[in-house]
This record gives sequence, structure tokens and C-alpha cells, in this order.
Amino acid sequence: MAHLTTTHLRQLPWALFVTCLASACATPAEDSLDSGGFVAVPDATEETAESEEIDETEPDADAASNDEVIQVPDRFALAAEAALWGYPLVVSLRTFQTISSLTGLNTLFWQTSLVAPAVKVIVAPNRDTVYAAAILDLRGEPMALTLPEIAGRYYSFQFLSAWTDAFAYVGTRATDGRAGTWVVVPPGFEGTLPEGVTRIDAPTPQLLLLGRFRAVTEADIAEVLALKDAVLLRPLSALTGAAPSEPPPSLGPPAGSTQAALDAGIGLFDELGDALVANPPPAGVQAERLASYIEHLGIGPGIHPSDTATEEQTATLLSGLGALTAALDDPKAGLETQGAWSFALDAGVYADDALLLRAAIAHRVWAANVAAESVYARATATDAGAPLTGAQALVVSFGPGQLPPVNAFWSLTVYGPDMFLVENDQDRYSLSGDSEGLVFGQDGSLEIAVQPTPPAGSPLANWLPAPVGSYSLMLRFYLPKAPILEGTYEYPTLVPQPP
Repeated sequence: MAHLTTTHLRQLPWALFVTCLASACATPAEDSLDSGGFVAVPDATEETAESEEIDETEPDADAASNDEVIQVPDRFALAAEAALWGYPLVVSLRTFQTISSLTGLNTLFWQTSLVAPAVKVIVAPNRDTVYAAAILDLRGEPMALTLPEIAGRYYSFQFLSAWTDAFAYVGTRATDGRAGTWVVVPPGFEGTLPEGVTRIDAPTPQLLLLGRFRAVTEADIAEVLALKDAVLLRPLSALTGAAPSEPPPSLGPPAGSTQAALDAGIGLFDELGDALVANPPPAGVQAERLASYIEHLGIGPGIHPSDTATEEQTATLLSGLGALTAALDDPKAGLETQGAWSFALDAGVYADDALLLRAAIAHRVWAANVAAESVYARATATDAGAPLTGAQALVVSFGPGQLPPVNAFWSLTVYGPDMFLVENDQDRYSLSGDSEGLVFGQDGSLEIAVQPTPPAGSPLANWLPAPVGSYSLMLRFYLPKAPILEGTYEYPTLVPQPP
């Protein structure tokens, strides 16, 4: 089979299977049923593969009487599904490796300032909180997080699995800011825990622990950092007095940045094989998918297709990667929309059939919270569909009564095409409802000017500098109220301004 280029892959009909699978279409296109004797794989909502009888020759009488059916999956569609399925795990692996190479494993690292544009580790970093982060590897032993009572300041500690499920929280919302000790244990843990601690069961041995503490000013940051000595991350043996376990091995350096994972070619499936060794999927539908990928595609735990795949298998896997890339090129892939804004109200914990949503979130907002903690809405174009660019001044207009209904805070942030901050002379990258000097209309409305240069005739406090080139906007709602969670909130309009 001839080697395929990226351009060819984007043009192939099977790239459309990504949309088909994510949209739960029940019937594949007819022409896909005749590609080399293969039949289409199921839509992603089904637990078992659909099949079609292959009738290339007349069946003999015995075969007909036994009503035999030969079931063969469409390898291209299966590769597209496998790429969607495995991509979030690869992004997690690269992120875990990047962070742990700087901080080590099972060690809580605290930011001492708000995120700067030069920091490019976790995509779409916020400027609303100080982060405290640790990559946990529970293959040695469980880890214990001890917190003092924290009142009067929003915070959360998110536990994120290698498959990007936000499976547990400690913080203002989840535990009412109370003091305590929480012990996170790996799958299958059967040991005993000390009295008075709270057990958290992790679905994967490797995970992210990510703390977010609301901070706007230098005084806020100092108050947050004053908590460091009282926030403890320790192995379980430190609580019990038992001999400590052998520490897990280093995760090694990443194969590249998370943004470059789609450019890894067949190597993406090598990385997937490595990640699956430590972090297999949960039992049920996801484990059944993996069994199918091992059988029909030659990918799985510990397998490096770059070394083992045939020429045909390589072409098939590259077609799946091309389909994944094409799907993620759509900024609204897998998301709900309202006007210019796209968002997900079911991020953080994903249904078995939400392959496209999980991959899209991993691609643009890895480590997204569950909606009860925060909702993220992103815009890449105006209400009329014109791409956002610094060449066109813009006003984000919140009408009377339209300010975001939240129990904590909201913010608006500008990102470059890579979903990281873009440096500007003002050192201003986001605005919040409580930003100093923000000017509201007499009717409670709010207009935020987004452009590279100061807006004429508008308050400078309401100016959010934009890069000269293309950019996107992200609204964050922390502890959102019912209108946001129920999808009835009316998002602000994006209004281009005359030159």
C-alpha cells in the first residue's frame, strides 16, 4: 500500500467517520461498506460492533443452513476511533512527563506568581488563580493530602485521572473548605487507612493533583503562599509509620510538547502503548474497545507500532491520526454552542460514547473541571462568523442583567492560536468582574474592548489587549449558578468596531 501524506489523509472519506462516530449516527455511508471487503465499525455509543454479511461468493448449502455471518470491522473507521480514544491519554502522558521532569513525582509544587506568557505547560492557563500541582504516581503507595480550614477564599484541589476524568475534589464547593486529610489510593488497593481520613479511589495509578487558589493582587498571592506549610502531600506510610514503599520510577522526558502530539505520526501510538502499561482503561466498554484495537490494529499496552506494524497497518493507523486531526481542527468539535461561544456542560466526567468531546477538551482545555466547579466557554469568531483577529477591534458586550451568574467569580482571557497567553506591554491577559477600576453602565451593562491598542473613548480599565494576529477568547465561570449549568444563560455578544 502506498505511503500516505497528511494532505491525502485529510481528503480520504474515512476522515468523516470521526464526525459520524461522535454524532452517534446509526448507519454508515453506503460506499464505506465496499472498501476492500471491510464493513463499518459501530457508532461510538454501542458496546458491540455492528456487522454486515460479506457475500462475495454464493454460500454453499451447509453455510446457508447454519446462517453463518462473517464479521470484519472497517479498519480505517476503527483506526479513527482508536485515535480519538487514545489521544487524551497521550496528552496526559506528555503533560505528566513535562511537569514531573521539573518537580519530581508525588511532590506538590506551588506557583509564586500568576501564570506568565512564557509558561507553556498546561494549555489555556488561567490568570485568576495561583496553582499548586503534583503528578502523583501511586504505584509505590497511596498519597495523603492534608489541608487546614480555608475560609474566605475560593480554592479547589482537583484529582484528574490519566484519562482526563476529574474524579474527585476537595475545596470550597466539594468539602466546604473544612480541614482534613484525604488519601488517594490506586485501583485495586486493599490496605487499611488510618481513622479519620477520607478515602479517594483513583481510576488510574498516575494522575494530576491540581490546586487552584483565587488570587488577583500581590497581596492575594502572599496570603495563598502563607498556606504552603499547612498544606501537606505525604505518602501513606508517613501517616501510619510503616516502612516507605519503593518510589515509582521516573516517567522520563516527553516525546514533545502536548501541542505537537498530533504531529507525532505513528509515534503517537507508540506513546499510547507506553501509557497503557501503567494506565489501562476501566473495565467495560473502554476495555472492550482496547481488546478490539489490539486484535485488529496492532496497538495496545507496551506495543510500539513504529517497530511492529506492517506497511498496511501503518497506513491504517496514519489514516486514523489524519481523521483525528481533521476533527480537532474544528474549534467547536464535540461542544454545545450559543452564538459565537462553544462550551461543554458535561466536561470532566465523560460518557462512554463521548470520544470526540474528551479528545477536544484534552486538546484545548486539558484538566478541565466538572461544570459544577467551573464552565469554560470559548470563542474564535464574532457572532457573524468573522475570525477573531487583532486587525479588527472588538467589544464583548454584556447587556443589563447579563453579567455571569456565579457563586465565586468569572473572567475573560485572551489566548493565542496555541491556547497560551500572548505577551503584551500592559501585562494584562484577563479581566474579571472584580478587576480594579472596571467601569459598568448605569443599567449594569459592561463592555470590554478587545484590541491591540488602547481604545479611544473607552475606559482603559475595560481594555483587554489582544495580539495583532488571530486569537481566541475564553470565559470562565467558577461555581456557576443554575442558568449557566442548565444552558439558559445568555452569553455576551461579540461586536466588531468600525476602524
